[in-house]
Amino acid sequence: MVDLELISEVNNRGYAVISALTTADDPFDVHRDVSRSLGLSDAYTPVLYRDPEVCDVVGQVGPYNEIPRDSSSMPPWSEVTGQQFHVDGLLEPLGGIKTTVLHCLEQAHSGGETELFFSCEAFLKLLATDEDAAMSLLRPEALTRFATIAVSDPGRLRVTGPAFGRVDGELVTRFSDGATELWNTSGSPALERALDYMRGPAIEAHSARIRLAPGEMLVFRNDLVSHRGCAYRNGTRPRRLTRSMYSGAPAHRSLVR
Repeated sequence: MVDLELISEVNNRGYAVISALTTADDPFDVHRDVSRSLGLSDAYTPVLYRDPEVCDVVGQVGPYNEIPRDSSSMPPWSEVTGQQFHVDGLLEPLGGIKTTVLHCLEQAHSGGETELFFSCEAFLKLLATDEDAAMSLLRPEALTRFATIAVSDPGRLRVTGPAFGRVDGELVTRFSDGATELWNTSGSPALERALDYMRGPAIEAHSARIRLAPGEMLVFRNDLVSHRGCAYRNGTRPRRLTRSMYSGAPAHRSLVR
């Protein structure tokens, strides 16, 4: 059954946390149940993981995956470094993956939060105070994202585009700022100002940290909110999350024309 309250919370706030305890043999059955309650279509396999060479290297096939991919290789009490802010879908066009669902199977001994950065909110604040800086983030050459996976032609695992823009009239983001991103700041003081803001004051004013308990799920609008996994320390058993992604946003299908 479609959950209108949950749909509204995800779309209006950008995320929701729900309890989804399950004893199903397949850990992704709960993802399928939640996607139906959100009015989502089938889970989406990102462009990167449809590449045959990439699949051979990373071992990921299909739209569902575990984080980390091989928890059996994680020794007890091991430390895992945190990520930088990004949106899921390294090679997707702006707004290509609209919804991400994370399910916590086992939480870390310490740390392990997911930090959400409401980057679209931050962009609108910047637009109101420094229009030139904000507009520089809309440039079609502003942000290049690339994979570091060893393939025969690395150039095909590289996409340049704007960090923000409008898709079907809605402001959406692909703001990502880590080791697999390159900002084209050459000759653009405005973009440098924008990044100074987005990397500092914006995060302080427009972010939230969420630490899921086992059985809880985080559903967020990947096209509105950037995110990162924070550093953590495993316990006797490794932290385990499952993830699915969707090309559509939560919606009651009867309302979609």
